[in-house]
Amino acid sequence: MSDPVRISGFFSTFDTESVISQLTQVRMNAVTLLEIKNAKAAAKQSAIATVQTSVGALLAKLNALSAANSVSGKVANSSGAAVSVSSTPSSLIGSFTVDVTKLATVSKVQGGVVSAAIDATKPMNESNFGTVPTTGSYTIATATGGAQTFGIGGGDVQSAALLSAANTQMAVTSGTFTIATATGGSSTLTIDTATQSLADVVAAINGSGIGVTATVTDDQYGHANQISVVSTQGAITFGNGADTSNFLSATNLLASTGTTTRTSSAAFTKMMTLNEVIADLNGSAIGVTASITNDANGRANILTVTSTQGNISFGNGADTSNFLSATALITSATGATRSSASPLSRASQSAKLEDVGFNAGPVAAGPHNLVINGVDIAYDASTDSMTDVVNRINASSAGVTARYDSITDTFRLQNAKTGTLSLTVADDGSGGDLAAKLGLIGATFTEGENAAYSIDGGPAQSSASNTITHNGVGVTLNALTGGTPNTVTVTQDTTSALAAVKAFVTDFNGVMTAISAATKADGSKENNTSGPLSGDASLRQLKSDLRSIVTSMAVNVDGNFKTLNEVGISFGPVGSALGATSTLQLDEAKFKTALADDPAGAQALLSALTLSASLQPGGTGSVTGLTGTYSGAQSGKYVIDDDGLGNLTSVFTPANGGPASTTTATVGLNGSTSLLVPGMLVNVGGVFQAGTHTVTVTASSQSVIQRLKQFSEVQSGAGGVLQKRQDAFKNIQTDIAKRIEDVQDRIEKEMEVLRKKFAAMERAQAAAQSAISQLQALTTKITSSDES
Repeated sequence: MSDPVRISGFFSTFDTESVISQLTQVRMNAVTLLEIKNAKAAAKQSAIATVQTSVGALLAKLNALSAANSVSGKVANSSGAAVSVSSTPSSLIGSFTVDVTKLATVSKVQGGVVSAAIDATKPMNESNFGTVPTTGSYTIATATGGAQTFGIGGGDVQSAALLSAANTQMAVTSGTFTIATATGGSSTLTIDTATQSLADVVAAINGSGIGVTATVTDDQYGHANQISVVSTQGAITFGNGADTSNFLSATNLLASTGTTTRTSSAAFTKMMTLNEVIADLNGSAIGVTASITNDANGRANILTVTSTQGNISFGNGADTSNFLSATALITSATGATRSSASPLSRASQSAKLEDVGFNAGPVAAGPHNLVINGVDIAYDASTDSMTDVVNRINASSAGVTARYDSITDTFRLQNAKTGTLSLTVADDGSGGDLAAKLGLIGATFTEGENAAYSIDGGPAQSSASNTITHNGVGVTLNALTGGTPNTVTVTQDTTSALAAVKAFVTDFNGVMTAISAATKADGSKENNTSGPLSGDASLRQLKSDLRSIVTSMAVNVDGNFKTLNEVGISFGPVGSALGATSTLQLDEAKFKTALADDPAGAQALLSALTLSASLQPGGTGSVTGLTGTYSGAQSGKYVIDDDGLGNLTSVFTPANGGPASTTTATVGLNGSTSLLVPGMLVNVGGVFQAGTHTVTVTASSQSVIQRLKQFSEVQSGAGGVLQKRQDAFKNIQTDIAKRIEDVQDRIEKEMEVLRKKFAAMERAQAAAQSAISQLQALTTKITSSDES
């Protein structure tokens, strides 16, 4: 917008911006009128949206109420916990007793112990422990011998053995490594693991001539598993880029800290063995002796601790190792002798089968099969773990469930089904022996049993399963009834039925209220409360149609009821006071009576819908007829296009206004297809002919609720009547907004032209004033000349 222009020469009170502002206000009256129209269109669109939302909510309730078993559900209850029950709409109303004398069980096989005993000579994390002891400390005390803290860490290094057998956690490699001191120089040492021991390497370091002394030292638990290097020539430096042996990292020297003294940052040996732990205990001063004793299966698998100083106490709050719980000592019986409460060893479920310490020895190498109930379960000892085998068994068709019981250290199988079924286990006969290693060959077999029960005191019956059906009721046998039968009672589920009908009535009235608010007519001149669609004929017709359908008769439904009024759903009883019949009402007592007298008839009144399809005469294509029974879910129209070459295209348009769907099929002469109309064969004659055919689907029987549902779908569905009306008002708002924009743009341009004209007038005035001034000056000059 240009800067304001003031014309001060013509008239001192003439203000161009004031003139332009007043002109703009006059022009903006048109915009104001358009904005009023826009607001009215928005209010109408909002009112239609509210009605559409309320019809959508009603449709959801109609969908639920029109379901096949919406009010015909049954409730089953049992008088005791020995029997649990479930009902279906087909369950018979009444009661019966169930006496359970035996439950069905599964056939099962339990093998012997799976794992070998603890190998006390191996590091404890490699010795078959069920729970691997962790590094840290633990405490043992005796009544009169005091308490002592012991440690679990690295074992003793075998300094005199070749490096390849020195018990190091990381295998030392041959090559060279470098040590240097600040003033003593550098020394490169050579490692040969095939000929040298750790003692040899230590001696070589001490003889390097750079002022260092190396010794094998004990960790905090008294085990020789660290190296300490002391310098008399200043700070020590370990390694350089030319090193080819990992000796410094394998002994944890590379990670050590310090200057003139560097000690392994941690033990560099493998974890202690159980024998080393026992030696620590036996060498203590608290009066205990530890040993490994046999478990109930004859395996050296129990740790026993005996005291000469009274009762033994295990553990305290400062312990950091789980050793006492891993060996089950902490849960052992109290006394002066305490033994592991359970065997120490367990089979690893994650290790490869070839690495598992089986009690019966190593499993045969290579791929083999475990045969269960005649089904081959493949495994390979070099790649599969016990978990892999268990998962494979459980996913197979052998019909069993497998698991390793880590408490009892046994492998167990049981049939997935109850009853007197066999359960067979074998190895593959070609060298496989996993079944034997798992203790399943010759294992204890317990055959399953059938359930035994009686109904209403009748003869004994049996079932392979603990789940039976009687009078349409699902009955699960949970426990023996002990001679006191459980009573099963089946009644009509009036609670759920009432809830469904109440929800429908509430949302139906919600629709009527929304329409009334939108179409309300108020003749008042002041404080008028008319709705935004006051007097709208289409909404009033919608309200009338809804009311008419609710009060109409069902079409060809079975049962005693033809109208909703007969089951207690109405606009009030005959003779109701004026104004009392504006909302739909539910007479609960009447509904319950109807449901009790004829539950099938009440259900039919709400959900019955039978659709029939018929080929309309006058088709021009190759179709000669329809056969079969229509199985579609919607009424509507199929238009079949025939290209005359056997290619048929069917377009179905639902009667509820929903989106159309298309299917195609190719048919030979005198052939037929079931692809075009659900449940029906479309038959083609002996001559192809291009053209079209129409198949109409209509309801041959229809409940009131189904009819109301179809009507509501047309109104509130995608692309339905109410959505189209909303869209129309939105288009009006869009058009008005564009018109407002155009008017404002036109006013702006008009005012800009006026500003330019006023500016031109100002310039003209200035030029005139300049000319007048010049004339006045000339006149003055002439006058002065004449006087002289």
